[in-house]
Amino acid sequence: MNDKLKRLAKNITELLTNTETPQETYDSLTFLMKKQRDYFQHMSPENVLKLCFYCYSYSQTKSFEMSDDMLNKIGFAVLFYNTGNHHQKECDNCDGEGEINCYSCDGSGSVECNNCDGTGEESCPECGGTGDIEEDGEMVKCPECNGDEVIVCSECGGDTEVTCNSCGGGRRESCEYCEGDGQVETDEYLYERCFIVTWNKFIKDRCEYTEQDTDITMSEYEFDRLRDNYIKLNNQEELPLDFADWVEENEMYCSFYGDNPKLTLNIEMRLDTYKSDDMRAYTIK
Repeated sequence: MNDKLKRLAKNITELLTNTETPQETYDSLTFLMKKQRDYFQHMSPENVLKLCFYCYSYSQTKSFEMSDDMLNKIGFAVLFYNTGNHHQKECDNCDGEGEINCYSCDGSGSVECNNCDGTGEESCPECGGTGDIEEDGEMVKCPECNGDEVIVCSECGGDTEVTCNSCGGGRRESCEYCEGDGQVETDEYLYERCFIVTWNKFIKDRCEYTEQDTDITMSEYEFDRLRDNYIKLNNQEELPLDFADWVEENEMYCSFYGDNPKLTLNIEMRLDTYKSDDMRAYTIK
């Protein structure tokens, strides 16, 4: 099977957009695999990984000695680090909209007129609500209210309601819980999780030594400095997790290390593993 994969590597290496580094080779291969999904979706995850190494080796040396040596040394790890930002979730009060129905008018845009208590009428100011006025010493029907004692309310014009002062008739107002953002901050921190394959002894030793421990595996700076010695097979950003009390910012931690994990191929044609996939189940030695 390896010979068949090596022949395939010879044929497709020139189709890859960038093979300068192992990571760029992998990224280019996954791009090609997505375009040719019908062909590659039947390939096992293990063979996809081998094909990546073969393509890189052949692009650099026109042989497979480099890839064979690298494959004999590989180890896998799940690493994560705290981004320093808190997780924000959708506000339950406004369902993430940032606005809610006005409390004063319940979203109708109008409220009962205080001047007439919602009747649409007010006591006639001309006759004081009696229906009669004195004229030339005699009581006659009030011309203002025609003797009805009331007139149309001067505030609501008889509609019984007036525009809500709280929302100005807009019916909605900013949510007080999220201050109009639609999101509220939680106590959880955001993390980045990456599943890597590496052939570097230092990285493997550090991951194995610190697996499922509170010890720092390496700094984010050091991890980046060694970027040509591993491949990020899959990367997940902004995961909300709740064990930040002992996790230091910009430091890498290892939640899983192994030589032969169960590999999977996701819809993006990238490799991942079920091992330690849910870091909420993180345990301490």
